[in-house]
This record gives sequence, C-alpha cells and structure tokens, in this order.
Amino acid sequence: MMMAARENLLAAARERILVAEGGMGTMLARLGVRVTNTAEANVTHPEIVAQVHREYLEAGAEVFQTNTFGANLPALERAGLADRAVEMQVEAVRILREVVGDKGWIAADLGPTGELIEPLGTTSMEQVVGVYRQQLEAMVPAGVDFVLGETFESLEEAEAAARAARAVAPELPLAITMSFSLPNGRTSMGVTGAQAAERLAELGVDIIGANCGHPEGTLIALGEMSETAGDRILMAQANAGVPVLRGGETIFEGTPQWSGEMAARLMEMGVRILGGCCGTTPEHIRQIARAAKASV
Repeated sequence: MMMAARENLLAAARERILVAEGGMGTMLARLGVRVTNTAEANVTHPEIVAQVHREYLEAGAEVFQTNTFGANLPALERAGLADRAVEMQVEAVRILREVVGDKGWIAADLGPTGELIEPLGTTSMEQVVGVYRQQLEAMVPAGVDFVLGETFESLEEAEAAARAARAVAPELPLAITMSFSLPNGRTSMGVTGAQAAERLAELGVDIIGANCGHPEGTLIALGEMSETAGDRILMAQANAGVPVLRGGETIFEGTPQWSGEMAARLMEMGVRILGGCCGTTPEHIRQIARAAKASV
C-alpha cells in the first residue's frame, strides 16, 4: 500500500515538516547526461534518472516529482520530441514509483509551456489547459499521489494547470509554486507573493509556494504568502543561491550549508514542505533534512 493511501499528504504536512527532493537538471548534467529536454532522459537514461531520485531518497526526501518539468507538448515540440511525449511522461512515473515505493509521495510535475497566454500572447487559456490535460491524462493513471505545477511566472499559466488538474484528477491534492525571479519578491510578470496566494486560494489549490527564482525574492514572496495563505500549506524549493557564469558554465554558489540555513528561515515563515531547485544536490537536501529534524 502506498504511503499516500495510508497517510494523506496534506495531513502529514500539517503534522510535521516534509522534505522534498532537489534539482534534476543539475544532477543529470553532473552525471554526464546531455539532452535537449530533461524529460528525454526518461527514455534514454532511465537508470540515471532513477539514480538521482534514489540519492534524494537516501538524503532524506519523502516528497518527489516526476522528471517531467519540460514534458508538455509545446516544450517537446521545440526539442523535436513531441512524438514520444506519452512515453516520456509514463516512464517518468514508472521510474519514480519503482524508486520510492511506499516511502514517499510522488507528484505529476507540470512546468511552464513557454507560451504567453492571451492577451499578452497568441495562445488561448483553453489551449494551455489542454496541454496540461494531455500530460495529466497520461501520468495520473500511471500512479501519482498529487499534482505539482511549478516555476510559473504568470497567474494565467498557474490557472491553466489548476483547471487541468481539477478536471483530470479532482481527488488528488494540488500544489502550485511560482517563481519569484526578481530580488524584490516579484515574478518576471510582476506577480507578488500576496497576489499569488490570493489567486491560488481562489483556484482551490491545496499547497502554494515558491520554487526556483531569486533567493531573496523567494523569501520576500513567501513572507507575503504566509500572511495570506489561510489554511493552505506552504511549499518552497529554492535554488542553491544565485547563479554566476564562470568559464562559460553556470554555477550556483549556494552550498549545502547555505540551503540548510535557508530552510531554517523558511520554516520560521511557516513553510511545511521544503526541497531544492536549480543547483541543489543530494547534499543540499541532506542539510535541509537536518534542519527540518532540528526544528522538531
């Protein structure tokens, strides 16, 4: 029996701090995997994707997300991989479930489409809802415990993900995290933490928060969210500091210790699910897990 069947994710997060996994792209690159879209690794290097999830499990994570951040049709079309979309989506769930078993919860992960929704762009809301419905219709039957939409900069795209999730899997908890990429606590589209919390609550999202983005912006936004979240659970998966370019390579300077200290600050704001995003590794998650344990 899966953990989600024994113990509801929402109830568990209210009872104790839950640790989520960290970055996938960072780890795939570190392990020598070169792909045009990280979801491609689900079919070209499934054993390495499994290894990454396993290392996070061993580091103390119990909340996981499928390697499908870029597995929506618009993103896959840009990479020339759309014909293998369902295969990549289903494989992501299979790989993760085999690793995690009943030791944690796994999310069907939805990332940005890269399209601008009307009136800012030419893509309609219904088209984007359809994109996410396709992804979830492939993944939910494969056996996930909740749905996670992440790294959204616009509330319109977050709404599309929420509408798709409620249409395909109304019985599953829904989490949405925005990316506050500006140091003043706004997304690149100008959304504040307070605005995000209010809109996501209106959409009936169960877990709200921030991932990726600028570390200081993330703290500011989550501070605002904590004041307006109501009974929503707060989630955070921050980057490992601010990226810098060295020798043509993007480096995240945040150490594992830095991530542990960041986790302590986030817990003080009421964050209940803590993990990592770009630049984080199993060592970063290990430090976050230690901070969570120390808070008890």
